[in-house]
Amino acid sequence: MTTPSRWTKLAAPPADPILGMKAAFLEDTAPDKINLSVGAYRDDDGAPWVLPPVAEARRQIVGPYLEHEYLPTEGLAAFNALSQGLLYGDRERDHAACTVQALSGTGALRLCLEFLRRHYDGPRTIVGPAVTWSNHWNVMADAGWSDARKYRYLKDDGLTLDFGGLCEDLEAAPDGAVVLLHLCAHNPSGVDPSRDQWKTLADLVERKKLFPLFDSAYLGFATGDVNEDAWPFRHFLDRGLAPWACVSFSKNFGLYSERTGAVHATVESADAGKRVVGNLKRVARALWSNPPAFGARVVAQVLGDTVLRADWERCLRVMSSRIVDMRAALKAKLDAKTAGRDWSHITSQIGMFSYTGLSKAEVAVLRNDHHIYMLDSGRVSMAGINTNNVEQLASAIAAVLNAK
Repeated sequence: MTTPSRWTKLAAPPADPILGMKAAFLEDTAPDKINLSVGAYRDDDGAPWVLPPVAEARRQIVGPYLEHEYLPTEGLAAFNALSQGLLYGDRERDHAACTVQALSGTGALRLCLEFLRRHYDGPRTIVGPAVTWSNHWNVMADAGWSDARKYRYLKDDGLTLDFGGLCEDLEAAPDGAVVLLHLCAHNPSGVDPSRDQWKTLADLVERKKLFPLFDSAYLGFATGDVNEDAWPFRHFLDRGLAPWACVSFSKNFGLYSERTGAVHATVESADAGKRVVGNLKRVARALWSNPPAFGARVVAQVLGDTVLRADWERCLRVMSSRIVDMRAALKAKLDAKTAGRDWSHITSQIGMFSYTGLSKAEVAVLRNDHHIYMLDSGRVSMAGINTNNVEQLASAIAAVLNAK
């Protein structure tokens, strides 16, 4: 029997820029290779870190018996309530809000954008930062947002915020358009607006009647303080701008494989919340039917226990502080090895990622000659740098730059 030829015209898609780089790293047999491409926290030995309160919560949850029944389509009730409270803080009591669990940040964005495309009564236009997580544009397109526009984010140096251009582009967007905002620790640049700039953005959002949608993948991971990192969202709440958020617990809980996230919707009333949840559930039913339970149980166990939550907050400080230390160490070594070049952006940026300012050609030399893997944009995951490899990294960068 001859197999039908159905896929001869199917073109192979280009490799994902992040996952493709990881695959190339794994194929490299060099013993001293360094992977700075994937955004996953590593300890100072370069190993994944299971947060102690997560390990303890896991032990408590499993116990002698753990059933594996379906969760409701809207997710685990305790997780929804506690994750909402984590983002909203003490503002939660002053606002009507509703939550539906999703498949980490990607699934939350897809669920949210599917819902908004179907039901939002504003223009079907979404504007997102020109420099952003590459998967944002995939999710927008697959959720049916054909009018997806970019607003300027970084200046031509690729290292500092182009706040003037950002505001100009949002002013030019249709009134009522959806605007995608990174809550903190901007991915991939590590460049965040200041509080005064966030206040100006809130003014603009109010004047243009834009729909503010926050992507929150690093809550607590940027500064080590959840309240500090949540400030932009809560400021928009205080201004009456009814922001929504798509949140992930991959980074701040280390639950990368558990796909734990949520959509938080600020609405005008409890009745509106019921209708929003009902329609979010309708979309989720066709996408994944029921969300995974284990990660949500871990988050709920940690956030709902005073001791475990305090230990988790300590872990946030450990992770963010280690990255701050590595930024300082890398900058100091680069300053010493590359006279006359300004590396101040390494320490002024924040969070897991940093734009180095290296060109695509320089990145290629680092990869081919020094076995150091970063994205072609020069973006590095600071979590991949440690006291054992920072000298090697700085020396390799200096060798490439000084050879020119």
